[in-house]
Amino acid sequence: MLFSHDPHHDGSPDYVSLDGGRARLRVRVPGGADSVYAYVVEDGEAGLVEAALERSEHGVDWYAVEIPLQPVATPYRFAIVRDRRYTWLNQAGAHDHEVTDDADFRLVNAPEPPSWVPATTLYQVFPDRFARDDDSVEPLADHPAWAVPRAWDDEPSGFGPDAPGEYYGGTLEGVRRHLDHLVSVGAEVVYLTPFFPARSTHRYDASDFDRVDPLLGGDEALAALVREAHARGLRVMGDLTTNHTGDEHVWFRAAQADPGSEEAGYYYFEEHPDSYVSWLGVRSLPKLDYSSKALRERVYGAHDSVLVDRLRGEDGLDGWRVDVANMTGRLGAQDLNHEVSGEIAARMREAAPDAWLLAEHFYDAGPDTRHDGWHGVMNYAGFTRPVWAWLNTGPEGVRFAATHTSAPLPRSGAAEAVRAMRVTNAGLPWRVRTHSVNALSTHDSARFRTVTGDPLLQAVGVAAQAALPGVPFVFAGDEIGLEGRDGENSRRTMPWHRPGDWDRRVLDSHRRLLALHRGLPALHGGGLRWLDAGEHHMTFLRTLGEQVVLVHLTDGPHEERTASEVELDARGLEVVESDGGVRARLGGGVALSADGPGYVFAVGTRSGG
Repeated sequence: MLFSHDPHHDGSPDYVSLDGGRARLRVRVPGGADSVYAYVVEDGEAGLVEAALERSEHGVDWYAVEIPLQPVATPYRFAIVRDRRYTWLNQAGAHDHEVTDDADFRLVNAPEPPSWVPATTLYQVFPDRFARDDDSVEPLADHPAWAVPRAWDDEPSGFGPDAPGEYYGGTLEGVRRHLDHLVSVGAEVVYLTPFFPARSTHRYDASDFDRVDPLLGGDEALAALVREAHARGLRVMGDLTTNHTGDEHVWFRAAQADPGSEEAGYYYFEEHPDSYVSWLGVRSLPKLDYSSKALRERVYGAHDSVLVDRLRGEDGLDGWRVDVANMTGRLGAQDLNHEVSGEIAARMREAAPDAWLLAEHFYDAGPDTRHDGWHGVMNYAGFTRPVWAWLNTGPEGVRFAATHTSAPLPRSGAAEAVRAMRVTNAGLPWRVRTHSVNALSTHDSARFRTVTGDPLLQAVGVAAQAALPGVPFVFAGDEIGLEGRDGENSRRTMPWHRPGDWDRRVLDSHRRLLALHRGLPALHGGGLRWLDAGEHHMTFLRTLGEQVVLVHLTDGPHEERTASEVELDARGLEVVESDGGVRARLGGGVALSADGPGYVFAVGTRSGG
């Protein structure tokens, strides 16, 4: 599947520049064209704006066109005309037939999200399983009544009645004690799953938003962690449940106690006090009703609201990951999601302009991101699932996410994975994609190591994280080869006292690849142009200004694939990182082949455009 002769455009600085209320767009057209038009929609009416030939070089024409920006988002695509035949170019690629507006390029007309995000790496910590205050490993005698105490080396049971209460005793002080490890891996953001008091170790059932759980060390422990993280150049992100609270939450208890209370309007009561709507029918997670203006003030509007309060001051957080963001403000015919996410984004910008707003979204996030709202999403649909399907060689019975279905994990070739990534990411504005995360594992999924069953295939996945647009995401323990068959069983403890069990090859590949992502501007700030994909390989370019990075990923042997310097728009390519069975010949172009899994990164200089 060759893409190198396709026309190309993306949302990166090489192709889009903004000036006041207008956008200047450039498009790369190999082989030239009779004419090129930008297809734009204003107030529901479509029109074509003709582009001008900017220059021709090495058999490639570059066209440029200016279009006006629309108030919320500006959708557009290109019509490339040759011999009265049209090629339509949108975010999903080039098409020789009519297409809908759904995959159009989109510019969001709103202040830019934090500029530091695309170059960073996020490291997820599930506090109960990361580290204790000390190095003890036995079950803790001092524990809450709801807890099921476990020894540090016990394996989580997986889905079952005990899962939410399995208590290992990790703390925020334990996280602070091991910040050196995060720095050594290459992490720059510490993402903590919820730290509010709750009746579970996952803490998504908060009982209070005004304090940090004493089991984790309380407010002082969080402040100490944030201070030391900041001193080391790390940022800290919290996790907020905007969709629901726990059934022991002070708001919900007040709501049940008095149907006339303000808090009663925060929830959906079918019959007061015991019949209410909850997240997916889980009664311990009553759902919040954002038709209540008072609730909006308590969650994000007021100066001392949950969202704002933790962002303020010297020890403030550097962002929030929003749990169940896709369901927030939605119930049946009521859909306040875009309104609420827009208000949250505006409020965060006022309170902490440099803070990152990341939304959990398991499925198609496109329709929820085409306005001033979430900065980015957890890109399960556009990264995790396609990469899993391609590199899935693990055992039967591995579950993709926190689900009770017995449906097996999908399998595909590399070419199908590329098509899946192009289609699923076509709905995201470019700025949203670059502020989204590329996760291989999370606390809600099986571990990627279990999915692949192979340390080299795991490294190929990490290379994809580092190379594709988006922020690399490491779930604590992935970097040393921890395993897990589902979203509960994967929440294993970090074996600090057993360094001999760590997979040092995987750890080293994380360090090298995450450093490469941070160190090469094209990998975090550049465009993406696909070159080739087959059953066992995918090849693409990341470009920014004069820098070109060629990336080749493979899961097994494949025949030689070649491309000329003209096709690449690159010269002087040199391999800067490689592993596994890939062979690369450079000079006047590239020739890539493989006798096993592996990856190659080669850096060169732009020859044109």
